[in-house]
Amino acid sequence: MSSSAKQDSGRASFVKGTLLLSAGNLISRMLGLLYTFPFQAMVGIAGVTLYQAAYTYYAIMISISTAGIPVAVSKFIAKYNALGEYGTSQRLFRQGMKLMLATGVVAFLLLFFAAPWLSELMVRNSENNQQYIDSLTLVTRSVSFALLLIPAMSMVRGYFQGHQDMAPTAISQVVEQIVRILFLLSGTMLVLFVFADSNFIQPIANALGGTQSVETTELNGLKVIAVTIATFSAFIGAIGSFAVLIMYWKRRKDIHRQTENPAGTPVRSMKSLLLELLSYSIPIVMVGVSTPLYQLIDQLTMVNTLLSTGATVSEATSAYGFLTGNAHKIVLIPVSVAASVSMATIPLVTRSFTTGDMQKVRNQVNHIFQVSFFVTIPAVIGLVALAEPLFGTLFPGDREGWVYLFHYAPSAFFLAYYSVAAAILQGINRQYFTIFATSMGLLTKLALNVPLVYWLGGIGAGYATIAGYIVAIILMVWMIQRTLHFPYKQLLRRTILMFLMGGTMFAAVFLSLLVTMNDEASWGNDIFATIVGVTIGVLVYGYLGWRSHLAGKLLGKRFEYRRNG
Repeated sequence: MSSSAKQDSGRASFVKGTLLLSAGNLISRMLGLLYTFPFQAMVGIAGVTLYQAAYTYYAIMISISTAGIPVAVSKFIAKYNALGEYGTSQRLFRQGMKLMLATGVVAFLLLFFAAPWLSELMVRNSENNQQYIDSLTLVTRSVSFALLLIPAMSMVRGYFQGHQDMAPTAISQVVEQIVRILFLLSGTMLVLFVFADSNFIQPIANALGGTQSVETTELNGLKVIAVTIATFSAFIGAIGSFAVLIMYWKRRKDIHRQTENPAGTPVRSMKSLLLELLSYSIPIVMVGVSTPLYQLIDQLTMVNTLLSTGATVSEATSAYGFLTGNAHKIVLIPVSVAASVSMATIPLVTRSFTTGDMQKVRNQVNHIFQVSFFVTIPAVIGLVALAEPLFGTLFPGDREGWVYLFHYAPSAFFLAYYSVAAAILQGINRQYFTIFATSMGLLTKLALNVPLVYWLGGIGAGYATIAGYIVAIILMVWMIQRTLHFPYKQLLRRTILMFLMGGTMFAAVFLSLLVTMNDEASWGNDIFATIVGVTIGVLVYGYLGWRSHLAGKLLGKRFEYRRNG
C-alpha cells in the first residue's frame, strides 16, 4: 500500500472513530437534557435540587477516580502497540483493572459513609434542617453504588479506544443513558402515582417527612423516595453499559491474542507501568474537573454578588440556574463533538509522536483542529441565532432565560477548543502543562467573575468563563507550537472561511425567524421556528461546506464536491 493510500486509510479511520464517538456523546447529551423535563414535572424543583446536590458529590468522586482513565489507557495501549509490545499493553490492562476495581470500592465506601457529613455541610447555615440532611444522605448513598462499577468500566472503554475501536465506547454510553433514564422515569412514576398509598411505601415516606410539603425544604417523604430511586439509576445504567462492553469483549477476540512482545524488547516493571498510566491520567483529571470548578466559582460568587447589587433572592438564584443549569446543558451538546474528537485523537497522535514522525503529528493536529471547528463553529452560531425559540422550546415555563443562552453560547467554541488542545498536549507528552494552563484559566475566571457580574448582571459570569478558557487556550496553543513548530496559516485561513460560512448561515436563519416568529410567543411557535431554523442552518452550512470543497478535504471523499461533466 502506498504512503498516500495509508494516509487516506488512517484519516478515514480517524473520521469514522470520531463520528462514532460524536454520535454516542451527542445522543447521551441529548437524552441527559430531555429527561429533566418530565422528571422535574413529577418531583418539582425541590426534588431536582436534591437530585443535583447528591450528583455533585458523585461527579466529584467520578472525576477523581475515573476522569482520565479511558483516555490515559487508550494512549498507553496505542504507545506500546506502536512499539510492538503487545504483552506490555495486556499486562497493564489486567493490573489496571484490579486497581480500578479497588478504586471503585474505596470511592463507594468514602461517599457512602461521608454522606451524612457532606449533607450537613450543604445546609449548615439553615435551621430546622435535619429532615433535609436525612433526605440528602439517603439520596447520596443511593448514587454511591454506581462507583463500584464505573472505574472498571472506564478501564475497558480505554482498552478498546487504544485499539482504535470506538464502537464499544459509543454504544455503551448510549445504552447506559437509555437504561438509566428508563429506570429513573419509570421508578419515579411508580412511586408517585402507582404505589404512593401502598403499605410498603407509606411507612417509609412518613419516616422521611410524610406526604405533605415540609416548609423548610419543600420536600416530602414520597418525593425523597422517588429521588432516591432516580439516583440509584446511575448504578442500573452502569450495569447496562457493562453488558454491552462484555458483548464486545467476546466479539473482539483478535485484539486479545496480541499478547507477545517481539524478542529483545524490555520486560517493564508493573510499578513503572502503573506510574506511567497515572502520569497520563492526572492531567486529564484536571481537564475533567475544570468545568465543575468553573461552576463552583459561580456558585460561590455569582448569587452573592447579584444580591449585593439589589437583586432579590429569587432573581439571583434564577440567574444562576439559567446560566449554569439550563444554558450550560445546551452548550455542552456541541462541545460533546469536540470531546469525541479529543478521545479519538490521543491514540493517533501518541503513535506518531512515539515513532518520531513529527510531520505526521503536525498533519494530524492540523486535521484534528479543523474537523473540530468545522462542526463546532456552525453549532455555536446556530445557538446564538436560535437562542430565543430554542430556549422557549426546551424550557417553556422559563422562556425569559433565553438571554443567558444567547450570551453564553460562544463559550461552546472556546470549551471545544480547550478540550481538543488539552487532548493534543496529552498526545505529545506535554500533559502536565495542561494543569498550569487550566489553573491560569480558573484564576482568570475567579478574578473577573465578581466585577463582570457587577457590571453586566448574571450574564457577566458567562463572559468571565469565556475569558478563562481563552487564557487557557492561548497558553496551550503556545506550548503546542513550541513543541511541534506547528504552522497555523492553513488552520487560520480555513477557520476564517468557516466563520464566513457560519455568518451566511446566521443571516439565513435570522431571516427565517422574521417569518416564523410571532409577536406573541407560544410553545408551538417556538418549536416551529426552531425546526425551520435548524433545517435552514444545516442546509446552508452543509451546502457551503460541500461547494467550497472544505467538507471533502476534512471528512473524506464521500463529501467531495464534483462538477458534472
